[in-house]
Amino acid sequence: MNNVLVLPQLRCSFEKELPDSQVLLVAGGRKPASAWLTKAATQFPVWCVDSGIDICYASNVVPERLIGDGDSATSEGWAWGNRLGIPVEVYPPEKNLTDLQLALQTVGLIHEQATVIVTGVWGGRFDHTFSNIYSLKGCENFGIRGCCAADEKEVLILLKGKDSVRIETTTCPEVVSLLPLSPQCSGVCIDGVHWPLENVALYGTLPYAVSNRPNQSGTEITVAIESGWLGIYLCWDEKSLNNE
Repeated sequence: MNNVLVLPQLRCSFEKELPDSQVLLVAGGRKPASAWLTKAATQFPVWCVDSGIDICYASNVVPERLIGDGDSATSEGWAWGNRLGIPVEVYPPEKNLTDLQLALQTVGLIHEQATVIVTGVWGGRFDHTFSNIYSLKGCENFGIRGCCAADEKEVLILLKGKDSVRIETTTCPEVVSLLPLSPQCSGVCIDGVHWPLENVALYGTLPYAVSNRPNQSGTEITVAIESGWLGIYLCWDEKSLNNE
């Protein structure tokens, strides 16, 4: 049974089985640390979304595919992608779907069922981040199950109803927040944190379960949900990152 998702700083064990195919999409937001990306690329096949090609180029991470309109990538990065001989899917800048949505759609077409990890999500404009996160939630329409947005500083794991996850971290995160991504999340439980919750309802109009923290020296957190969509957000401070 494949129910495990491994990132450089954590391991997630889900109750539900995950698809066998896993893809790391590198988008054009905040650049992940080169060491983080290089390590993550050993776990997953890498696809680039538009200016994500520049991030891979800088870290010498060779992707398997490049998708986008090329409007934010550098000419050097885009030329490198072409020289690699990988499939390059070019779209016009004037289109309905975003580059990330097109990439998610393509993952679904090629793999039918897949788990997707997106990096290069954080640190940019709020509207871009909002669109990216809700696109991950909606990509079930493309046949994708099991998604998260991640780099070395921030991770958001999406958990859908009637599922649970055990998160084991190599370094304690500074913050653990639960973000309701549907109008209501019922039967929410979290343990291994300073303020545990047991079978509560969280509402999108009043997302209060934020800024929690792990138990002292704790590196294992469990979360469960009965119905709805929940985002499990973890954040590491610079001090803990520098001590790794």
